[in-house]
Amino acid sequence: MPFTPDCFVTEERRAYSLRRGPVGVLMLHGFMGSPTSSRPMAEFLAQQGITVHCPLLPGHGELPEKMQGTGSREWIAEAEEAFEQIQEWCDDIFLVGHSMGTVLAAHLAMQKPNVRGLVMLAPLYRPPSRAISLLRVGRYVMPWFYPWRFKKLRRLAQERVLDLYPDLDLEDPKVQAWLPQATRVPTCAIDEMRKMADLGRDLWPLLKVPVLIFQGARDIAVTPGNTEEIYRLLGSEQKELHTFPRAGHELMRPFEPVHAEVWSRIRDFVCHFEPHPAAS
Repeated sequence: MPFTPDCFVTEERRAYSLRRGPVGVLMLHGFMGSPTSSRPMAEFLAQQGITVHCPLLPGHGELPEKMQGTGSREWIAEAEEAFEQIQEWCDDIFLVGHSMGTVLAAHLAMQKPNVRGLVMLAPLYRPPSRAISLLRVGRYVMPWFYPWRFKKLRRLAQERVLDLYPDLDLEDPKVQAWLPQATRVPTCAIDEMRKMADLGRDLWPLLKVPVLIFQGARDIAVTPGNTEEIYRLLGSEQKELHTFPRAGHELMRPFEPVHAEVWSRIRDFVCHFEPHPAAS
């Protein structure tokens, strides 16, 4: 069964399905993300006659503390369940992953023969800090990580909260006092994200499907050079890397000026493939 959150999650952050034509796109959001991030792009693709489906990963869709008790196994299982769903509607399926969602997509690409291509948006290669590797052990003695205390991570944490509460007044002293607690992340969940990064590094050389990669040069969640390393490792013969000097981590969202080009290139990638001939 698809994941059902045990807390209130607004409609725009829940899973969505836009059923159109026989070619489908499975969207997979990233760590601490939600279907909100891809919905406008999905509506654009649906206007082109493409079916789009996006699940909500377990523990996601609300404040990060809700990820307590969830991890890589549950996220992979939800991605597999979502693939089974879109497979009921479409014969030819493309995968679009954002950040950690690119690893989930790579896992599916290795398992499912009807995957025609993979789009990677700001792909996860390594966690943004080497200190995260210490959480293999630290997760058992330090239950929470507070990104608001680190200047480098504060903007990313702020973006996640604004996804949940877009009308939040960040200048309000009460809000400022609340943000460190609101943005705390279970260390066990961060370590599970680290496991996903490890899995991705195992999978990139094994991929054979066509791959399209997008990366923003101002992405504070991705270490410079990581995306180029993924591109180098990919086993796919057909692969493209597009880097946008002024874009950040959410380069497919309407507030990023490059989003129109990203959407169009993804549409062309999906629409211009050669479908496999029907079995006789």
